[in-house]
Amino acid sequence: MKKLLKMILCSVMLCTMTACSNGNEAAVKNTVNSYFVSLEEGKLEDAYKYVGDDATTDFSELKETEDSMNEMLEEYNISDATKTLFSDAFSSIIKLCVQSHKITKTEKVSDTEYKVTADASILDSDTIATAIENIDYETFLNDISSKVTEKYTSEGESAAAEYLMSSMATWFSENYTSALKDLKATARPVVITVDKQNDSWLITGMEDQE
Repeated sequence: MKKLLKMILCSVMLCTMTACSNGNEAAVKNTVNSYFVSLEEGKLEDAYKYVGDDATTDFSELKETEDSMNEMLEEYNISDATKTLFSDAFSSIIKLCVQSHKITKTEKVSDTEYKVTADASILDSDTIATAIENIDYETFLNDISSKVTEKYTSEGESAAAEYLMSSMATWFSENYTSALKDLKATARPVVITVDKQNDSWLITGMEDQE
């Protein structure tokens, strides 16, 4: 009887441990999938809900650029309409850069760390740089400079800043979208580190698979 009870207890413990492990793996996959789906939908802010504070990903620099731009928009009291223009511009570009993903492997490193391998179709920086190198920045800056000066003289600093930012957002979206819209990304394997932090599974690192 004691032997039978011991066997039942061991079975229960094994099942519990397996269920816990499977639950963790599902949560880890959900973090990675949610990150990529958010990017594929152009939602950079949502994607970074699944990323640790000190993590570095393919889009860390773009996130810093967007954050800096938002700070500048706040500083100059730019209207919500123009803020939306910038948000939509970033969104459209991200959707063109991140095209698809598929998780191919999940490996448990410890109770609080997993390595997830995914085939991610993301435009690489060299491809993007080549695509945008012929964008005519100089003409835009020359044209906008005189108009901003006119706005500043006739309506003041706030009006000039509003005009500059709204024009820039429209130009940014139109030119970058045009340059990137026909590019097809090649899937490449990336290894994503996912750690448990404060009861949440967050991405803490990402690198190309060697």
